Amino acid sequence: MKGPENLRVLLCESERNFGDRAAFVVKNEEGRPKSITYSRLKKDAECFGTALIYELSLKGKKTAIMGENAYFWCLSYLALTGGVGVAVPLDKELPVQETENIISFAGIDAIICDGKSAEKLLSVKHTSDREIKIICTENINGTIFFDDLLRRGEILISEGKRDYFSADIDGEKTAVLLFTSGTTGMAKGVMLSHSNLISDLICVSERVKISEDDRTLSVLPLHHTYEAISFLMVIYSGASVAFAESLRTLKEDFAFYKPTVFVTVPLLLEKIHKRIMNSIEKQGKRKKVQFFSVISSAVSEEKRRKIFSDVHAFFGGKLNKIVVGAAALQKEVAEDFIMFGISVIIGYGLTECSPIVICNSSENFTSDSIGKPLTGVEVKIENPDEKGIGEICVKGPMVMLGYYKNKVATDEVMRDGFFYTGDLGYRDKNGNYHITGRKKNVIVTKNGKNIYPEEVEYYLLKNPVISDVMVYSEDDSILSAQIIPDTAEIERKLKKTNLNETEIHKAVIEAVRSTNRKLPSYKSIKKVTLRNKDFIRTSTKKIKREEKENKE
Repeated sequence: MKGPENLRVLLCESERNFGDRAAFVVKNEEGRPKSITYSRLKKDAECFGTALIYELSLKGKKTAIMGENAYFWCLSYLALTGGVGVAVPLDKELPVQETENIISFAGIDAIICDGKSAEKLLSVKHTSDREIKIICTENINGTIFFDDLLRRGEILISEGKRDYFSADIDGEKTAVLLFTSGTTGMAKGVMLSHSNLISDLICVSERVKISEDDRTLSVLPLHHTYEAISFLMVIYSGASVAFAESLRTLKEDFAFYKPTVFVTVPLLLEKIHKRIMNSIEKQGKRKKVQFFSVISSAVSEEKRRKIFSDVHAFFGGKLNKIVVGAAALQKEVAEDFIMFGISVIIGYGLTECSPIVICNSSENFTSDSIGKPLTGVEVKIENPDEKGIGEICVKGPMVMLGYYKNKVATDEVMRDGFFYTGDLGYRDKNGNYHITGRKKNVIVTKNGKNIYPEEVEYYLLKNPVISDVMVYSEDDSILSAQIIPDTAEIERKLKKTNLNETEIHKAVIEAVRSTNRKLPSYKSIKKVTLRNKDFIRTSTKKIKREEKENKE
């Protein structure tokens, strides 16, 4: 399916097709919903882009974006890629030193940020070996005020300054430079072209149907490609984007914005699912739900939505589609949401692939797989073992141009046009793909057995007293687990409060033993450590396995 030539054409076509419709819905100063139309979005992008070129001389330069999910973030992304230069989304949680390293390495000339990120960036500006312009959504000393540039751009356009409009955009050149969340050392810069991004959003749109009547609630960080491609799909489809204030206010945000589509990662959806199931338990409806799960496939979606009206009320009442990516989702969670009357779509991808390459759909959904390759994507399983499990390798128009200034790293993952993902999986007889774990995470025991820690974690997490877990081995002989207990669930199970450490430890050990009995002996957990705080995670909530030291 052919799409727009570049991201500027994408915005122009959407403005022409959906001009007066809402592209974004935000809160105004009185706390009420306020729409920002496609026509306003296009005008703002042109004004801002013009000011960046004429006022700050950023034509052809790299400009970073850092901050909370908000209209300014998406506007900046579209303005930069629409005729200014290369957009460099940065994680707002990055330490100062790493931020400075990336700015220097990438050759960033300016950063667009919100007030929360300004203090960090001003400290970087004072120590950096580069002259950095900081453009801020708040009028803070040492920064350039975002709104002033918007107004200045409008004046410049009225005076006939047209360089932004006449920009020659090569769809095959880098549009966005993304730095991976990395595990060790310096994060790698992934170069994605206009063609990479557009081919991916067009192909994903074949599987994930979004109409101009839809609204998404943006929760995941926009600096990650998974959320960025979601917002670009919305712009392409004529739908609207709303922004969650925070994870803590998620229920209130659902009620306020009433989204129809929710793009998320497994960890967050599984936590929401657990909250819903705990509520069902407290209401004494567990048996009713178990009975309904058996017959739900014979009941219409409309009827299911009525039966589980409390669940739909949590999401604002209009949610009909959940899109999940970035990691494996528990099968039972997906099936429960379908039982509730909400379709679930599971996708798989990586930043280097813009990011989605394999995805299922509402019409062809399998709860235990990631579906089939997108149109135009070729997938092979490299060096499969006796079970058919091997490294997933993909080829397609959405695969990156390469790593920025790092040919060695590029050559390590790009061979014969295929990108070697580092993920392990297999293809079933129906052509659906399944993820089993990361290649680098596989534990090979001294007797030659392969253990995928993600698989053992999946079974441990089935026990409600375990909130989260990381399985690993320090010497390839003893399988260990760091576990975050769900103290509320343990209290409910023991019917007492104010538990001491011994009682919590005993409950967790019993849960581990129960899981061990269901697994082969070589997959049994032999050592358990309890954690009192969360694991160190990437921006998509994956555990950074190499950082185990944060134990308490």
